[in-house]
Formats: sequence, C-alpha cells, structure tokens
Amino acid sequence: MQIWQRAYLYVRRKTGRSILLLLVMLLLFSFVMVGLLLYRATDLAIQQTRQTLGGSFRIAPDMQNRENVMITEADGQTNVAYIGAPLDEALIQAVQTGAEINAYNAVLKGEALLREDLRLIDHNGIYQDDPIAAHLVSVEADTSLLLSPAFQTERVKLIGGGPSGESGAIISEALAKENGLNIGDEIQLSPREGHAGQPVTMNISGLFTVEADQQNTDIAAPVHLLENKIFLDMASGKALTGAAGADYVDLFINDPAQVHQIIEKVKTIDGIDWSCFALTASVEEYEKAAGPLLSMRELARTLLIIIAVASTAVLSLIQALFHKSRRHELGIMLSVGISKGEILLQHFMEVIFIAAAALVLTPCTVFLIWQAIYGNIGEIEPINAASTVAIFAITAGCGVSVLLLSTALSSLGAMRLNPKEILSKLS
Repeated sequence: MQIWQRAYLYVRRKTGRSILLLLVMLLLFSFVMVGLLLYRATDLAIQQTRQTLGGSFRIAPDMQNRENVMITEADGQTNVAYIGAPLDEALIQAVQTGAEINAYNAVLKGEALLREDLRLIDHNGIYQDDPIAAHLVSVEADTSLLLSPAFQTERVKLIGGGPSGESGAIISEALAKENGLNIGDEIQLSPREGHAGQPVTMNISGLFTVEADQQNTDIAAPVHLLENKIFLDMASGKALTGAAGADYVDLFINDPAQVHQIIEKVKTIDGIDWSCFALTASVEEYEKAAGPLLSMRELARTLLIIIAVASTAVLSLIQALFHKSRRHELGIMLSVGISKGEILLQHFMEVIFIAAAALVLTPCTVFLIWQAIYGNIGEIEPINAASTVAIFAITAGCGVSVLLLSTALSSLGAMRLNPKEILSKLS
C-alpha cells in the first residue's frame, strides 16, 4: 500500500482526532491570514499617508552659534543681529541640486509702515494716537506664497487674485474694505526710521480672509492682527527690509519618512558653511497620523510571531499525545520493514490532508473576522485581489511549515525507539 493511501485511511479512520486537528489548523491559518492582512493593510495605509502628507525640513540661520550673531546695546535695548552667511538663492539652488526637493518657499519677515492716508484694522482704538503703531504692519515675503505656513495651516485663505509673478502685494479683505482698495490698486510701504531698506510701491495682486481665531484682540496692537499682515514677493521684501537673504526656507519632499536621511545628505553638500545654519525636520503631522498605524503594524508582526511559536508548541503537544497511542502500530510497521523515514513521511501526509481541508475553510472564517476588524478601524486601506492571493499563499506556506516542524518534533521520541523496545513496552 502506498504511503499516501495509508495516510488517507488513517485520517478517515480516526475521525475524532482528524476533526480536532482540523479545528486547530483552521484557527492557526485564520489567525495567520488575519495577521498578514492587518500587516499589509496598515502598510498600505502608511504608504498612502506618506504620499498624501509629504514631508519638509527647514533651513534657518543658527542663532545658537555665538559666532553667527552680534549683540549690541542701543537706547537701553539689547539687539541681536545675524552676521553669518546669508540664506540666499545660491544656497537654495545648491540644496535643490544635491537633494530630491519638490518645492521650496523662502520666507522673509519684518515690519513696515503703511502710508499715512490708509487705516489699519484696530479692535480697541488704544493705539490711534501713536503715529508708529497706528500705521505699522507686519510683512512677509515668500518665494511661493501658497507654501507659506500661514496658508499651509489655513490660518488665512486666498479668496481673490494671487501671486502675479511680478512685484505685488496680497492684503486682507478686511483691510481692503476699510480703505476702499481693490485688486490692481497700488499701496506703498516704507521701512521704519533707523531701519535698513527703502520704500516700495506695489500693486495689490490678491486678497485673503482670516480663518484663525486670534487671541487678546481687545488689547493687541494692529501690527499683531492677521488682518494687517501683508504678503509680498521676495524682491520687494528684500528691498523693503534691506536683507541679503531669507529668514528661513522650507523645502518639501515626497516621503516624510526620508526627511532625516535627506537632511544628512544635504549637510554633505560642498561650498556651504553649514555651521551658520540649523536644519530641522517638519514631520509632526506625519508622525501624528502614522503613529497609530505604525503601532498597529508592529502589533500585527508580534501577533504573527506569537501565533507561529504557540501553534508549533500546541500542535507538537497534540500530535505527541496521538503518537503515544500509535506506538503499537509503529512497532508493527517497523518490524515488517517499513523505514522510519517512510513512517515520518506518512505522518507528514496525514497532517497535510487535514491542512488542505483547513485551508479551504479558512477564507470563510477570515472573511468574518476581517469584516469585523475593517468595520472598526477606519484607517485601514482596502487590499486588492492580487495582494489577497499572495497573502493566502504565504499563509499556506507558513502554516505547512509550522505543521511539518510540529510533526517532526512530536515524532522524535518515537523515532528513536526500535521495534523490540516498542513491542516489549506494550506487552
């Protein structure tokens, strides 16, 4: 009789044992497949999050390095000025050439005086008699306006016009209404007395609304209100402030998980005195969104390891108990010339027959479990058919490997005995 025939007949004859092994294997395959599905789904969700959010890092003058700053005293005030290498277009282009940068936005901030015939938004009237405070506005020059932190975080929202590619200013809708201004009108800004720079005249190229809640508006000076903030092009900003370079530059990449590696790569670019600059990663949004998914993926990996170890131990124990009752059969088979290798192969084939039946039933069980998981975790991405087939194949391979290992372990004791020892112990 062939080995596979003996294995098949044994499985049919020992119905109770076969059903018990079938249930254990069904649980094994189901948990393995659920673990793999969860791992794959969270991996897909992490990839989607990375593609959606992207990443960025910031280059700014390193004000912590004392060699980069000059401290002066004037009128009882301490002034700190940056004297290191400028954060200019040459540096930005060198970084873009040496790293995978999708876009960038250089930012220059300051304060300027709006011409005297225009009124600022003022919620309290405290500063109406102050000739400086009544006309002082905050200005921000950007190379890519919509990449400005104010627009990225939706504190302000563009509602009309936009960057014109030439000299232009974008002001708040409230400030425009207060002064009867429209897109295309001119405004003039001047540097404060004693500050570097020169007056600039620009056309209004766009309007924005303020979306953020502002604190302490009842005592805030007009310069601190978003309604009195004016966005400029970089050329006008440098002319107005007299600055040689930007205050900082944000550089954007596709993959937020690669930000730190790209920063290290950027620091190796030659021709730049990196002691003058600090580079910081901006991945808080990605880490906040991906954190639970990363934890879930790690949980799925740990679950698979525990299932593999526990399944091997449980199946080895169950089969070892079954083999004890088969010692008489084992002794007879050895005495009639059947080798230990053939006997072990028969044991393998018995569990393979049962495993095949368990695999057929596994998709039904997994479907019920997975639907419950998928319905309660909104971040999980759907898995396509190709991935599902691959996961089923991996499940089958892992399950069969565990079964073969447990069968080998459970048969070690019996395989070391010879026919006489086995039959003498049973007499």
